[in-house]
Amino acid sequence: MAPRYVKLGEIADVLNGMSDTKQSEPDHKAGVISYRFLQPNHLGLFNDIHGASEIKRSSPIGDAYMIQKDDILLKRLNPDIATLITEDILNTTFSGNLFVIRVNKAYSPAYVACLLENQRMFCLGSNIVGSVTAIKSVSTKSLVSLEIPVIEYERQKKVGQMWLLYKKRKQLLNHFISEDQRLMSAIINKVTTDVKEEE
Repeated sequence: MAPRYVKLGEIADVLNGMSDTKQSEPDHKAGVISYRFLQPNHLGLFNDIHGASEIKRSSPIGDAYMIQKDDILLKRLNPDIATLITEDILNTTFSGNLFVIRVNKAYSPAYVACLLENQRMFCLGSNIVGSVTAIKSVSTKSLVSLEIPVIEYERQKKVGQMWLLYKKRKQLLNHFISEDQRLMSAIINKVTTDVKEEE
């Protein structure tokens, strides 16, 4: 039987982020609201987030633009990873250089994130030729029209769980390699220091 597909726009909301433009209100001005602000450089390789910036607004940001559990974050330029929010994050919004993909309950967010990162990225990009290198850019139109294979929900969950475990294994291996390199450097330093002292 031929596989069935559904367009991402039919199973998820694709949200464009907030403007990065800073407002000029002083910190002491009444009514100014501070938010944590995620940008592309805050997304780690292992489904992790490294810090956040801060933005201030004179009026509240709508709930739709606040990061929620199970949101998928995707860079607008050079999309190389998909980041799945696995825990609640309070008072946090996101940059216009990111998309948030909010999957409906009939689909597993981890499954969709896995496909975005591993199988479908090559379909999303269009080249913008720069002065030195080409930049891959993702549009809302390309995202919403992206075809997602339709499989049983339990199988989606298994694929998503495998992807999250793969990320954790990769992070552990990276940590192990770093520690191994540190140990090797320490051994070399010790050996060369002892040789100098003997001379």
